[in-house]
Amino acid sequence: MIKSFDELLTKVKEMPSKRVVIPGADTKASLFAATLAKMEDIADFLLIGDENKIRSLLQEVESSMLDAFEILHEPDLDKAVKLAVNSIHQKKADIILKGKTATSQLLRGVLDKQEGLQTGSILSDVFVFEGKERLTLMSDGGIILYPGIKEKVSLINNAVAVAHALGNPNPNVAMLCAVEVPNPKMPSTMDAVILAQMNKRNQIKGCTVDGPFALDNAISEEAARIKGIKSPVAGKADVLIMPNIEAGNIFGKSLTYYAGFQTAHVVMGAKAPILITSRADNAWAKLYSIALGIMCA
Repeated sequence: MIKSFDELLTKVKEMPSKRVVIPGADTKASLFAATLAKMEDIADFLLIGDENKIRSLLQEVESSMLDAFEILHEPDLDKAVKLAVNSIHQKKADIILKGKTATSQLLRGVLDKQEGLQTGSILSDVFVFEGKERLTLMSDGGIILYPGIKEKVSLINNAVAVAHALGNPNPNVAMLCAVEVPNPKMPSTMDAVILAQMNKRNQIKGCTVDGPFALDNAISEEAARIKGIKSPVAGKADVLIMPNIEAGNIFGKSLTYYAGFQTAHVVMGAKAPILITSRADNAWAKLYSIALGIMCA
């Protein structure tokens, strides 16, 4: 099982090469990520955008990489997204990394009913962070606003798929809430009870689901012991499912900006992994996200 981002990079370098397509690639941030990944020898890239701008920016970012990438000239961002999606269909690329396109613009192309990459599943963002002993997953802080039971099943399945890709055959999934006791006035706690029961009935597979949990007793065995919580997931959660997007977004940014954790994330549920890195993400977060996408492709 992969327990750190260093291990992730090492593993990816041992795998057959994958190709990442970047629609709207004429931005410094996306080209810096591409050149770093190319120099680390973890992926090849197809760059779609204004070719003159791409070449000019590559000259600034890393002049030795001017001829390292295939470039498709398409300055129109909507058309660039269509070309990127089509490259997945034609097996000319394996992963999509957002360039200067808006997230909504990219996802609109991915979810197009006629030409998109839909699978029938709900798309969700899986956030991965590196703690002292291992990688932990969290969802969703970026796409699903207020998930109900159906959406939470998809959140679990998409996160479990990433955990499996990282070598964890049966991850522990904790349904996070403000408290660890079911309360009809707190719908997320009742959802947690239902989802745990669905897991026991084999309606959710490949993992062990339990809840509700407060954060402390999901990740700390000592906290779970003090509160008398007996569960195979208590204190040993590999995947944290958040009650809503606010909780997930604030939790993820707190890990980054307060705790200084190394992070990565990937959107799952489409026919190919989608990487929607933030403009504020540092170079390593972008590199780790590319590596994560490769593992999930």
